[in-house]
Amino acid sequence: MKQYLIKGPNKGVSGTVDIEGAKNSCLVLMASSILFEGKVTFTNVPLVKDVLTMVKLLSAINSKVIISEKKKTVTIINKKRHKLAIHHKLVSTMRSGCLLMGSLLGKYQKKNIYVAKPGGCSLGMRGIDFHIAGFKALGAKSVLKKGGYVNISAKKGLVGNKFKFPKISVTGTSNLIMASVLAKGKSVLHNISVEPENIDFINWLNKCGAKIKFIGKRTIQIKGVKKLFGREHKIIPDRIEAFSYLCVGAITRGKITVKNINPKYLYSELQVLKKIGCKIDINNNSITLNAIKKLKPIKIKTGPFPSYATDNMPILMALLTTVEGKSKIEETIFSNRYMAAMELQRMGGKIKIKSKIATIIGVKKLYGADCISSDLRTTFSIILGAIAAVGESRISRVYHGERGYYNLVNKLKKLGINIKSIS
Repeated sequence: MKQYLIKGPNKGVSGTVDIEGAKNSCLVLMASSILFEGKVTFTNVPLVKDVLTMVKLLSAINSKVIISEKKKTVTIINKKRHKLAIHHKLVSTMRSGCLLMGSLLGKYQKKNIYVAKPGGCSLGMRGIDFHIAGFKALGAKSVLKKGGYVNISAKKGLVGNKFKFPKISVTGTSNLIMASVLAKGKSVLHNISVEPENIDFINWLNKCGAKIKFIGKRTIQIKGVKKLFGREHKIIPDRIEAFSYLCVGAITRGKITVKNINPKYLYSELQVLKKIGCKIDINNNSITLNAIKKLKPIKIKTGPFPSYATDNMPILMALLTTVEGKSKIEETIFSNRYMAAMELQRMGGKIKIKSKIATIIGVKKLYGADCISSDLRTTFSIILGAIAAVGESRISRVYHGERGYYNLVNKLKKLGINIKSIS
C-alpha cells in the first residue's frame, strides 16, 4: 500500500502552485450529465481519484465517457438508456455517488431507481434524509431496501413544490436541483447551499436551458423545462486545494503563490490568515501568502459558505499547532471532523477536543511520526505537520488524499518539500 515519506523540518518554502479545477464542482456537473441527451464537455477537469470513480460510475450505467488527460477535459455522451441501479461497490468510496440519485430520478421519473447509500470520508453522521424528503416533496416515494439500497420513483412524474432544507446541505441542494429542473411546474427551494461549487452548477444548468433564479439569499425558484441542451463548461478552480498550499507557506514561514484561483472563494479563509499574521497579496486570479511575521493564535468557527469552510478546518489545525499561544476552533458541520487531531498529537501537537471545540496550544517543535490518514482533508493536515516536523514521518492510507489532490507529491516536490511516495 502506498505511503508518503516526509523529512523535515522544511523551512521558508517558496514557490508557485497552479490550482486545478474544483473536484466538488466537477463531480456534480458530471452527475448532471445524465439529464442531457447528446454530448456535454467539461474543461479544467481535476483528474483525481474521485473524478475517475465518477467516470466508472457513469460508464457502468451506459454513459460514454471520453477523458483527455493532456487537455484536462471530460466529454460525456448519452445515446443509450441508462441502467437504473447503482451498486454499493461503485459508491462505497465516494459520497458524491448519491448525486446520481437526483439525476436519474430527474431523467427517469416514473421508473424505479436503485442507489446504494454512499461512502466517502468518515466525518460522522452524513445521512441522505434531507435528499429523500426533498424528492418526496416533488412526488417521489422511497423505500430503504436490505443491504442499504434506496428504491425511489415518482409513478405520476415529478411535480414542482416548495421545500425547505432543515439544515444546509451541499449535496442535498444539488440533488434537489437535478430532480426539479425537468419536473412539471415550479419549485421553490429554501435554505440551500450557496457554496461556489453549487453556484457554478446553477450557472451551468441555466446556460443549458434551465430556468433557475435566486429569489432570496438562500432561496431559488426553478421552472421545469422539457429539455436541456449540452454545452461546454469550464470548471471553477478548487478553493480547498488553494488554501491547502497557502498553508504550506504559512507553516514553513515561507512565501507561496497560488495561481488560477478566484480570491472571492476564500474570503473568510484569507481573513483568518491575515489575523494570524500572514501577509496576503491578491492579484486578479492569484494569491500570494508571505509568513514574514510572528504568527498569532486565533478563535474561529466553521460554517456554510461564506463562513470558514469545514474542509479547511483540519488544514488550519495543523498550522495552529506551530503558532505560539492558545487557539480555538469550533466545528459546526460534521461531528467527526477532528480526526487529524490524534495524528498531529503523535507529532507532539497539543490539541484538546471537547464536544465541538478544539483547543490548540502551539508548540516550538513538532517531531516526525508514523501516522495514518482517515479522510481526504486529514491527509493534507498530516502532511503539513510532517513538513514542519523535525525528523522523518511516514503517512499511511494516502489514497484518501489522492481522492482530492491531483499530482500531490510532485507539486510539493516542486516547492522544495522533502517528500517521496513509497510502497
